[in-house]
Amino acid sequence: MKGGVGLIGYGRFGRLAARYCARQAEVYVHDPRVRISARRGIHRATLAEAASQPVVVLAVPISELRGVLRSIRTLVPPGGLVIDVCSVKVMPLDWMKEVLPPSVSIVGMHPLFGPDSDTGSLRGQRVVVSPSRNGARWMGRIRSLARSHGVRLHVMTPAAHDRLMAETLLLTQYVGRLLEGAAIPERAWSTASYGHLRLIVRTALRDSEQLFIDMWRFNPYGLRTARALIRSHRALLRKTRMKIDI
Repeated sequence: MKGGVGLIGYGRFGRLAARYCARQAEVYVHDPRVRISARRGIHRATLAEAASQPVVVLAVPISELRGVLRSIRTLVPPGGLVIDVCSVKVMPLDWMKEVLPPSVSIVGMHPLFGPDSDTGSLRGQRVVVSPSRNGARWMGRIRSLARSHGVRLHVMTPAAHDRLMAETLLLTQYVGRLLEGAAIPERAWSTASYGHLRLIVRTALRDSEQLFIDMWRFNPYGLRTARALIRSHRALLRKTRMKIDI
């Protein structure tokens, strides 16, 4: 990859992204909320330094993305590429097209792995890509880079991605946090299926509550998933003849 990569956001996923990007290019990281220790290929940077790189990756919470886009709109170089790695795609890509200048290319990307499932290698990992404005001209390079690292690349429309995430990732988060709220305890002795339930809880709670809330707020298909769960719950109550108002 020619030139540097600007990375804005250095949370759990941002740190993982920085390590992998540093294998290909110098990475300039900006995040005023966390301590950034310089290491080989990773440099602490101002917002202007990070946003002026040929490729800029936005690894910030979904609810903060619009504000970040406004702050970098005059800093991104013409012909540059801006990538977001949010877990939703429809709204973030709309915001990017609305805020960033027409000379800037836009690609939505969602790596379907994170710090908890990282193996130290990208081989076999799945990444969803949604090319947006001028993004098609970058896809050859993105595909080549993915092949060289064994990444399984899936090109999807933003809507198809968000429907899939509402039915999988968001559903898992919802069920895990629902079970945690019901105070289902860890037990020394239990069935295997109970152990699976506890695993769902632990997996859901590894992600921040802000991520969970943002996914519900900004995934346009999330409400459909929630309504389906509520309808199913009511149907079960009718079958068992329990009298519980929900």
